[in-house]
Amino acid sequence: MTVSNGDVLRAVVEFVLSDGTIAQNVFHFLAEFDSDETNSAVNQAVRTYVQDIYTAISTYLSDDFTINPGYLYRVAWSPTYNKWIIEQFLANFTPSFTHTNTDDPFPNQIAPVMVANTLVPKVRGRKFLMGCVETMADASELVTAALTALGNAVNHYIADETVSGSNQLSPGVIRTASDAFVPFTNGTADSIVGTMRRRKPGVGT
Repeated sequence: MTVSNGDVLRAVVEFVLSDGTIAQNVFHFLAEFDSDETNSAVNQAVRTYVQDIYTAISTYLSDDFTINPGYLYRVAWSPTYNKWIIEQFLANFTPSFTHTNTDDPFPNQIAPVMVANTLVPKVRGRKFLMGCVETMADASELVTAALTALGNAVNHYIADETVSGSNQLSPGVIRTASDAFVPFTNGTADSIVGTMRRRKPGVGT
């Protein structure tokens, strides 16, 4: 099986935290290829992309989580359902990076945040990097070395990943209400740690 120019891919990274909580990050890519690539070649490129992000912050990654196999899919816009759907499972991948810091990890909902901008107003990528330790921050603000490390992770987050030759995976986001894929243009490392809890129980809709 192969991946072709114009295909949109979804990669799901999965960790199991110390209390058994399953945490996931989802990444999207547009295949910008001069020729078809095998699923295995594309899968290896995605694995490298994820590893580069987490390796950049490896000094601050807790030893208290497990890396599960991730999933790589081809997704497509469905006019019938008016949403993006999984079109085909392509492969599993298991990222490999060092996470041996023995300091206490952040509470599950707290994590450093990467932000990637696009040319479309109010459309951006936002990733919480789970598995980090509390000593990464002081009073909710990242220490200088940690902010530098997060900035390096952002550089990997927004960068194209080469599969072979001029065939590249362009990271970006998919619009939830249309068939548009929007590539990243630049990114920022948030100096304040974020919370993945959007609203309190019983508040909001």
